[in-house]
Amino acid sequence: KTFPRRISPPPGNMAGAPDPLFELSKLSCPCCYRPGVAFCDNVDMAKVTPAHKIALLRVLLCEEDVDAYICLSQDNHSSEYVSSCDERRSYLTNFSGSAGVALVTRSEAMLFTDSRYYLQAGNQLSSDWRLMKQEPSDPLIEDVIFDKLKGKKVGIDPYQFPNSKFILWTEKWTKESAKLKRKDPSPSNNPPSLVPLPRNLVDAMWPTRPPIPQNPVKLHPDSLAGESVPSKLGRVRKAVSEESKADAIIISALDQIGWLFNLRGSDIMCNPVFFSYALVTSEGAAHLFLGRRDGNVDAVLDDEARAKLGKSGVEIHAYSDFNAEFLPSLLPEKAYVLVEKGTCSVAIAECVERGGGSVVETEWCSPVELFKAKKNSAEIAGIRDSARRDSVAVVRFLAWLEEEVLAGKVYREAELANILNTYRLQVEGFVDESFETISSVGRNSSVIHYKAEAGAEDELELKAGDVYLLDSGGQYIDGTTDVTRTVCFGKEPTEAQRAGYTACLKGHIGLGSARFPVGTCGLVLDAFARGPLWQKGLDYGHGTGHGIGAYMNVHEGPFGISGSSRPGNLIRKSPFAQSMLLQPILEGYYMSNEPGYYVDGEFGFRIESDCVTVKSSEPGDGKKEYLQFETVTKVPMSRALTNSLDLSEEEKKWLNDYHSSCLKELTPLLKEDNRANIWLKRMCAPY
Repeated sequence: KTFPRRISPPPGNMAGAPDPLFELSKLSCPCCYRPGVAFCDNVDMAKVTPAHKIALLRVLLCEEDVDAYICLSQDNHSSEYVSSCDERRSYLTNFSGSAGVALVTRSEAMLFTDSRYYLQAGNQLSSDWRLMKQEPSDPLIEDVIFDKLKGKKVGIDPYQFPNSKFILWTEKWTKESAKLKRKDPSPSNNPPSLVPLPRNLVDAMWPTRPPIPQNPVKLHPDSLAGESVPSKLGRVRKAVSEESKADAIIISALDQIGWLFNLRGSDIMCNPVFFSYALVTSEGAAHLFLGRRDGNVDAVLDDEARAKLGKSGVEIHAYSDFNAEFLPSLLPEKAYVLVEKGTCSVAIAECVERGGGSVVETEWCSPVELFKAKKNSAEIAGIRDSARRDSVAVVRFLAWLEEEVLAGKVYREAELANILNTYRLQVEGFVDESFETISSVGRNSSVIHYKAEAGAEDELELKAGDVYLLDSGGQYIDGTTDVTRTVCFGKEPTEAQRAGYTACLKGHIGLGSARFPVGTCGLVLDAFARGPLWQKGLDYGHGTGHGIGAYMNVHEGPFGISGSSRPGNLIRKSPFAQSMLLQPILEGYYMSNEPGYYVDGEFGFRIESDCVTVKSSEPGDGKKEYLQFETVTKVPMSRALTNSLDLSEEEKKWLNDYHSSCLKELTPLLKEDNRANIWLKRMCAPY
């Protein structure tokens, strides 16, 4: 997709006379001011304003004969974190959060996002954009589209837009329109229509779009994966044919493909995945499509990996061959093809249907996602080992940091994130960060997903007495980590800070010590963490726990611990929320435990540890099996911020036992690091 240097004039018959905003004569290059030229060959992007981008997008709306355009955060694979070449919504809006949807119409530009990003979006969006908060009482984006764009055409990228959402919105709008037409049958009450476009409109106006990565794909050893590719393919085929009564399954989620074929890559920063599609038929070969940039499979996969995959019955194709012309040749005639409801795009569904096949949507998620979530013994062993080694890096950093702060030395947020990474680089098996570190001081710690930019106006220095929230993680060859600790060094924190942190700690202990019957869902468990905060009239605007991969993405499904503070009537209206929150928490699930508390513009606390679900050590009555969480992160809690008088005896016991395990497991690994050993013993002293 190449950028059109000169844009053709807009049609003059779009619902009457064209709006002045769409007149090409109004558009000129922001650095050389040539009329009718969006960007010159040597455009200075620093001079490109948000208003210029919106105006250019509106010209493209006219070219495509649509009235609005939806720009999603995800890529063609519904990835949460995307490669820089796919950061379209960030480029268009200047909002860098990982969740949000942009909607640009002829007269408005809106960004929809959730409470984790309100402060960040408020800081990053220009006045050209309207922030649409997604509180439980606020209208959903599809409701806003229906209200503002009745009878209008809304453009989408079919490679990114989920097919299930396309169907859901269309049906919803049709029903709402029918209600209105009972009183007023005029065309003004016609439903909006989603229009798949032949090109991505943001790509068409992004002259400096980064190149598409195509990095080598490496084998992930069976000894760490705990299961061979043929075994995994056998389980998937059985689920597809026997449970779903389908002939094949298409997989587009990158982490599912990496898990299934025991492969890892680096096409997306901090995520060990590679651009690919996969097709597994119930009989015959499995098919893997690689090489997104140019289709050069040999540049992606070495001879050893290719040979091993070949022995496992896997055929390799170019990424570009995943299309409506070639794909049907790999399928049985009139095949029923299973697709994951949340990740199957409009384009994938079209590939199947144009070839004479039928799309069969999963009720919730792909069987691959379910299999991936339940870690086997080899994966759990790697998770425990990598979490222990990662904890050593965090402990060494915090011991160093306290010494520096007490000595009066001052560091800025981005610099501290870089220094932490130097400690992780010394850890055996370290590959990369698992996400960009959240290093936030004082008022910035109240921004849930704050990102420190070196030299930025809002970047703060850490001084004695400041609250410092550090949320970070590592990718290791045997596991993935995600740990948050909030600390305060050098001066006594305020009583309000101690009260807020201690309530957060009580919530962390509440979930960490929970014992629950097999089959309990995340919606129920969420209240264990929020309860202590609710007792003080407090809450937090993010989930309590998410799944974590085994040397894979730091966020994974198909479950979550969240939702108990969301009104039940809204959960009832959301099939996605129901599926995620009602998914039973099973033995072998690996997840985070991360309650928080935030005061806008002042401070924020979050305590996050990684946990594996294991069988309960306490025998029950024999009628039910029970589960509990094993906390594998071994980084002590802040003593300065903890008010031990607010802890019950049971909570103190849990905390003392946890700190004893930190001492026992980390002391042998700290070896000659005297400073870290002394700090660890002091932090882990009994309450």
